[in-house]
Amino acid sequence: MLTRIAGRLPRPVRALLRGARKRARSARYRLRERRDPTLLGSDEVAEALRQAGLGEGDAVFFQAAMSAFGSFEAGSASVIYGLERALGAGGLAAMPAFTLDATMQAYIERDLVFDARATPSRMGRVSEDFRCLDGTVRSVHPTHSVTARGAGATTLVAGSEATPVPFGEGTPFARLAELDAWQVFFGCGTGPMTIYHCFECLRRPPFPLAVFAECVYEARCLDLSGDELVMRTLAHDPRYVSGRIDSSPRIQAIYREAILAGGGKCVSLGRGEIIAIRISSLFEVFERLLGERQTIYEHDPDSTEAELTPQARALGDE
Repeated sequence: MLTRIAGRLPRPVRALLRGARKRARSARYRLRERRDPTLLGSDEVAEALRQAGLGEGDAVFFQAAMSAFGSFEAGSASVIYGLERALGAGGLAAMPAFTLDATMQAYIERDLVFDARATPSRMGRVSEDFRCLDGTVRSVHPTHSVTARGAGATTLVAGSEATPVPFGEGTPFARLAELDAWQVFFGCGTGPMTIYHCFECLRRPPFPLAVFAECVYEARCLDLSGDELVMRTLAHDPRYVSGRIDSSPRIQAIYREAILAGGGKCVSLGRGEIIAIRISSLFEVFERLLGERQTIYEHDPDSTEAELTPQARALGDE
């Protein structure tokens, strides 16, 4: 009920509420750590990830929130080093390095220049520190770039500027799906279900909701070499943002239960938990829930004709 009420509020008010909620969580975390500190290192991180199923040579899409666990001996470095130890020298680690602080459409309309070398990630400390490590590469996209390290990292991010459908063929998300990488929710729960957008774009028959706005945007970008380019991209229809899984505990609980029933693993670490599942298995979960008319949106997925927006279909044929 509260989520539906909040969804009707003006966007600036919702942003203020999200900020207040985040500050309250941070205050509770600091108080808890002063009273009863929990200290974790890279050894504990690596072991927990191995228990979740990750092994040497694996690929992973890693979304993280450190505050759920306690304190880490070396901060985000403990998480990153623990992840790399679990994957070994032949592994591939990828993380979101998204830049947007508003809806995708509103952010692109500001006409900011995305610099793959310098534009910060807004996806938390682990994501930003991972981006800044020597040897990390990054895809080119004004809102939804991906960083990667390890075997095949350059191939993973290459050419994304030529793909106007942000999560479709030729993007790092689709390539991670092709690799059957692990999806790891490291302390963040199932709220940041980014890979679902890849499912929307790759699914055949096409996904039954037109989740992209009709306008095709042009965004100025600088690639890792500093060369300027203009890329064409679709943006999510902002009408679908309200009540989406990232702001709906009810939908998060549905997907958490379905993931664990569909082959995913949940491992405790400190005060938090790690959820891990192969992307192929995760897509099967998505498909089953879609058959039950459950998506990551509050909207009813039933429609008379299952098809993508005309822009997504046409651009995909280019």
